Amino acid sequence: SGGQFAPPSFQGTIVLPGFDGGGEWGGPAFDPESHLLYVNANEMPWILRIVPKPAAGASASGRTLYVRNCAGCHREDLLGSPPEFPSLKDIGGRRKETEIAMVVRNGAGRMPGFVHLGDPAINAMARYLATGENQVAAQTRTDSPIDLKYTTDGYNKFLDPGGYPALTPPWGTLNAINLDTGEYAWKIPFGEFPELAEKGMTNTGSENYGGGAVTAGGLFFIGATNHDRKFRAFDKRTGKLLWDTTLPASGNATPAVYEVNGRQFVVIGAGGGKSGAPSGGSYVAFALPR
Repeated sequence: SGGQFAPPSFQGTIVLPGFDGGGEWGGPAFDPESHLLYVNANEMPWILRIVPKPAAGASASGRTLYVRNCAGCHREDLLGSPPEFPSLKDIGGRRKETEIAMVVRNGAGRMPGFVHLGDPAINAMARYLATGENQVAAQTRTDSPIDLKYTTDGYNKFLDPGGYPALTPPWGTLNAINLDTGEYAWKIPFGEFPELAEKGMTNTGSENYGGGAVTAGGLFFIGATNHDRKFRAFDKRTGKLLWDTTLPASGNATPAVYEVNGRQFVVIGAGGGKSGAPSGGSYVAFALPR
């Protein structure tokens, strides 16, 4: 190991926690009664590799423009890192050239628009993606002193030949941290791969995206796990699993707790779609016993 501040490299630098954490966008939950902070975390490495970035100039080809502006997510070889960053290989068979140009210009989902590049550059990129033709586009932009010489080759997880994280499990954890002492109150593996669990490899942990909700009644609710689609309730003081159920799609969201006519409910969005998991589009609510 090169230590905490090892720089990216041409051969690839292992980053742990990876680009998605550790703790990530779902956020922690805090219990004012016990002073415990609950954090779900990814425990898997990614690879950060740098590659030369083509210089800007008065003119550039469609491929050069693609590598400068798009390869950091979709990779220089167009293969991307599905499903988060889809493959653009043979996209001309799925989208018209004009449709590709529209997405490049306006953006879509998490992808920003590149209208600032101008129509000649956008059309050259669309032509390259749709047909492979490396058309040269005139540009008014020239080299800038703040241009970087290098970019990354995309978002690459460090995986073993079977497609699982290339380190010893757990690959995801659920943690309760005592904010009075800074010590862990408890820490458990979080999530499973169903196909491994069927072979007896349980409690491996897995990638998880989405936070949890803690209640005054002693419970901690969380979905988040990508592969097993579970929604779980834990004893907030011990981490003991009290209940779980399988959602129609992964609950990559933070649940909400509410009350109707004196009865407590918890609801979670089951959107799925992370790490190759099936997508969904439903809210699932549960009522606590009276």
